[in-house]
Amino acid sequence: MRIEIKLLPLKEQAVLPFNYNYEVYFQLVEKVRTIEPDVAELMSSSRDLWTFSRIIVRNRRVIPDRGIEILSDDVSLYISSSNEDIIRAIAEAVEKSPEIHVGNITFLVSKVRVLKMPKIGKENTFSTLSPIVVRTVKFDEGRLKHWDLYPHDELFIDKLRKTMLLRYTEINGHMPEDKDFKIETIRFKPTRLMVGGSYVRGSLMVFRYIGSREIAEFAYDNGFGEKTRFGFGMVKLIE
Repeated sequence: MRIEIKLLPLKEQAVLPFNYNYEVYFQLVEKVRTIEPDVAELMSSSRDLWTFSRIIVRNRRVIPDRGIEILSDDVSLYISSSNEDIIRAIAEAVEKSPEIHVGNITFLVSKVRVLKMPKIGKENTFSTLSPIVVRTVKFDEGRLKHWDLYPHDELFIDKLRKTMLLRYTEINGHMPEDKDFKIETIRFKPTRLMVGGSYVRGSLMVFRYIGSREIAEFAYDNGFGEKTRFGFGMVKLIE
């Protein structure tokens, strides 16, 4: 289930900072906590039961050292989950408390609407609405460290497949019937975003997905890869 939240910046020519994932995550969880504490606990679970997009600014100007200057009122945040209780609680919470603060900007929620689920098959072309995070661990100078992977890395698809199978099984309580998929990268751009005091590297991508329909539908709802609850891994279906 997916919703679009329309956001209205309360000052003209506002500049959206590049690093705001944790601010959005924290505010959404805390807004839900005021009305449904149990759902807020689900939202903060490491199982990554939901995802959200970057704040989509359709008319903008990038200021390299500051952020994105907002040049229109057409600003959207997309939120998605296979758990309808999470989406319902978020929608109700932002209607009740409609201000969202990002950096020095205050946004007012002007509209919330439910989006129709597209028809997802065994072959799809996806474009990311937030970067996909895929990680492994490596020994470096005698210490175990997280290592971020990109689509050109040999381990990327194998690690992504294992991550999606694990998340699918944890959330649904069973393995998908069809467990295999592959992706063909059409375009790729590496990103680095600050989340909760540390940098997370991910991939903005357009890619062809071929394989398990169950995993494709699950990933559309809950995001591809890791750390989706912090605003990573959301995709849209494109023709």
